[in-house]
Amino acid sequence: MPQFQTFFTPARLDEFWYYVKWLLFYVAPMIMIIAAAGAISILIVMIKKSFANAEEINKKDNQDDYEIRRY
Repeated sequence: MPQFQTFFTPARLDEFWYYVKWLLFYVAPMIMIIAAAGAISILIVMIKKSFANAEEINKKDNQDDYEIRRY
């Protein structure tokens, strides 16, 4: 058998997965907090747009429809 297979003993694999488990245990909450902050910021923007004054939205739309030329 090749030499590399002697490295992967059951004890070493158990130790590797032990470290992976603890790494994920400490890193996952930080990732979730960052993702939640991003989702909340997007939600706030959507709520602001939904409560925006309809006249302001129509005013913006009307300004785009006309081309003003001054000579």
